[in-house]
Amino acid sequence: MSPLGSWIASRRPVPPADFSARLRLENEGGLVHEALAAQGRARLAQSRAQPGRVRESAFRLLEADALITYACEAALDTEQPAVALRAVLAATKD
Repeated sequence: MSPLGSWIASRRPVPPADFSARLRLENEGGLVHEALAAQGRARLAQSRAQPGRVRESAFRLLEADALITYACEAALDTEQPAVALRAVLAATKD
């Protein structure tokens, strides 16, 4: 299992199955918080691609929120949390 997959599996409470199924768990050797932030940014872009009252956009926005929250949690687990949190912020802002 990848470091990202292991980190997700360690969360309590366990993420909902529908959410977990949509995660890309291979982080290709990168850091867990960076992979989560990148996925959060991608979900945010998907949400913004369909403005208005579109249910699918709302789901992508909720996923983005969860992924960015997880990215912050993972950043706190690093040896330099302040640096990692700044990286999450930089990766998710416009």
